Amino acid sequence: MENIGSLCILLAFCFAVYAIVGSVAGKLARKPLLVLSAERAVYCVWALLTTAAGILINALLQSDFRLAYVAGHSNREMSTMYKFTAWWGGQEGSLLLWAWLLSTYSAVMVFQNRRKFRDMMPWVTAVLMATEAFFLILISYVEKPFNVLMAGKSIVDVGDGQGLNPLLQYWTMVIHPPMLYLGYRSEEHTSELQSRGLISYAVFCLKK
Repeated sequence: MENIGSLCILLAFCFAVYAIVGSVAGKLARKPLLVLSAERAVYCVWALLTTAAGILINALLQSDFRLAYVAGHSNREMSTMYKFTAWWGGQEGSLLLWAWLLSTYSAVMVFQNRRKFRDMMPWVTAVLMATEAFFLILISYVEKPFNVLMAGKSIVDVGDGQGLNPLLQYWTMVIHPPMLYLGYRSEEHTSELQSRGLISYAVFCLKK
């Protein structure tokens, strides 16, 4: 399953890049079907990251200690709640959570505006997916959440993990990071809408 999770992240990156290129090219070339396909790519990014997140969460809940992330941030004695919390207990998992939240916001924004603000939406999609692509590069090549523990050429299961950071094993820390990320994402989307408005105005002035 770890291979499927990694593949989902890589495919999500490819779709994000396509969404950027398709949105900009479709807008500049006045090809609405290309813009539409770029928006569909946003939904694909969300579906793929949801699958990847589900695989990581399942590995945490099932105590799959073949994964380095699971072994480093959970153990068998932890309750189900804290095993789930371990999703954002480390760098790799929190980046995956961040990317998933951004993809969720992006998919909702594209869906809500599928018949509105058509002149601005290609720029909206492009900037959203540019931000998404940045996080996908990190979890694809730098901080990989699906690395496995190896002994020579064999994958090993260490039997038990190190456990979650004790500072995170408190009920408020279960909700604090996700709420914080949601706040950041909401604020970022507001800034992105403003920047896209400026981009649309600049393009309009250039055409004049």
